[in-house]
Amino acid sequence: MRIVAIDYGKVRIGLAITDSSKTIGYPFKTVNTAQNFEKTSQAILDALKEHIDDIEKIIIGLPLLLKGEFSEMTTEVTEFVKVFKTKTKIPLELIDERLSSIQAERHLKDNLKLNRKKRSKKIDPMAATVLLQHFLNLN
Repeated sequence: MRIVAIDYGKVRIGLAITDSSKTIGYPFKTVNTAQNFEKTSQAILDALKEHIDDIEKIIIGLPLLLKGEFSEMTTEVTEFVKVFKTKTKIPLELIDERLSSIQAERHLKDNLKLNRKKRSKKIDPMAATVLLQHFLNLN
């Protein structure tokens, strides 16, 4: 069984997935955000179709402000999750994603030595991977 992480964004959504032993998370795919939550949910499920029967949980990053307060994006993600829950029976869990994008950006810049343009293409699934690895380390 596997765990998937979703880093939701207004334009792109990063997906990360664990290995079958749920030990390591790795970048999986980027999905473009669609016109509405229903189409976006379906695009995510379509991207995951090759692993869908092996997914035991999906975690979704909750973008809180640094002080832990809700923002406009927090509200958007919670509204998206309400719709996404109606499209799948896989259990969903929201987790705090503060600083995951910053950590992903730093990793891509420092460790992989990617320029800004190349980093922008990889940042979304890498942010989901940071989120997923954090979840795995806590559990």
